[in-house]
Amino acid sequence: MMKFTHGGMTLGTALTAILAMAPISAGWARQASPPAVAVAQFPPGLDYAGVAGSAAERARIEGLCGRNRNAKDGYAPAPAFPGQTRAPIVTSRQGYEVESIAKIDRPFGRAFQPTGKMLITFRTGGMRVVSTGGAVSDLLENVPQMFNPRIGAGMFDVIADRNFARNRTIYFTYSTKTPDDAVGMGRVASARLSADERRLEDVKVLRAGADILPRRIVQARDGKLLVISAGDLADVGAPPQDPASQAGKVLRIGTDGSVPKDNPFLSDPKANPAVWALGFRDIHAAVLNPSTGELWTAENEPMGGDELNVIRAGRNYGFPAVSYGRQNSGAMINGGKTAQDGMEQPLYYWTPSVAPSGMTFYTGSALKSWKDNIFIGTMSGQQLVRLVMKGERVVGEEKLLMDRCQRYKVVQQGPDGAIYLLTDEMAPRQNEILRIVPAAAAPPPRTPPVTAAKAD
Repeated sequence: MMKFTHGGMTLGTALTAILAMAPISAGWARQASPPAVAVAQFPPGLDYAGVAGSAAERARIEGLCGRNRNAKDGYAPAPAFPGQTRAPIVTSRQGYEVESIAKIDRPFGRAFQPTGKMLITFRTGGMRVVSTGGAVSDLLENVPQMFNPRIGAGMFDVIADRNFARNRTIYFTYSTKTPDDAVGMGRVASARLSADERRLEDVKVLRAGADILPRRIVQARDGKLLVISAGDLADVGAPPQDPASQAGKVLRIGTDGSVPKDNPFLSDPKANPAVWALGFRDIHAAVLNPSTGELWTAENEPMGGDELNVIRAGRNYGFPAVSYGRQNSGAMINGGKTAQDGMEQPLYYWTPSVAPSGMTFYTGSALKSWKDNIFIGTMSGQQLVRLVMKGERVVGEEKLLMDRCQRYKVVQQGPDGAIYLLTDEMAPRQNEILRIVPAAAAPPPRTPPVTAAKAD
């Protein structure tokens, strides 16, 4: 995972890994490390990972899962408007249970076929098909090989074309340095899934670049592809604000790789013509709003300030000129500036971080009390966030599945109306495909194991 305050490593190890991945983005590698600065200290906060509630509830989660690594201090910048953060905590009336469908390797993306079968990508490379009953296929043939997959490289997202039932076309993203590459390259590709679901056919690279780190891909209503490319991940520069760079951008291309003639920066000779919106750090969650067709994202900031945004053509979303978070070191980003003219404010943000990854608007009827809510998986936050919305305003938030102590990478509504999750655990823990289905009541709360008292 690229958000290093959220991973299972120290800051020093993370920065070493970032420097090691320099070929993936020459633009980042040329940046000098920032000089050491004094890091402001803040008193401990009242909660961690956005968890609200009683001290007993926080103690229960900590007893099960351990101290959340995001609970550094109580840094909490003031919001720009009421309700922009820490919405009222709500309690679900929906009964549900969580089913484990299958055990898998560490995944990154998943595409549903109309039949309910799942096509899943894996970080170290490869794809598999998983049946509705949980049968996991062998690795598909003819999937591009990942060379030396590591932090910042490997297989990323996959989606099915909106006409998949007719053309069996998929789109997927990855980053690697092949033997023929001078530097590591991010790539957006298309292919057809064979009728027997054993191989990819007619694999084509639609777009490639050393400055592309293509986390997610979404097909818009007009058929164009919206590619989310990560940006300044090492706190050492500002590619997201450089219109010539594809880092820290949402890119818009045709399904043949062409640049649409109505892209917003075509008239700017200094801008990359594929850029559609700019100013992002590391988005792991992107989905179309089913009511409006607009792109919504949930973004990882370095330390706090994770954002929920609606993305519109030509807009600047601020990073790293403005942020509600801090650098991984704890130092302020641009002096702690949170707003600037010409830059969008997030609809909602989380401080401390939750590390959002995977998002869906629930439109089904199986879990009827959750209809029209947003669900966001989180990695270091180890929770499934349910947001109650009123237009573009968050009016309630619920933390679900926290006592399972799992990282959630992908959240999607399945064709059957259930909510499907992919977990994101590091070895030796296994990953799972989970399905949330209706039940008479919510699962009973798990309790920490009782430690026997020592004899005198």
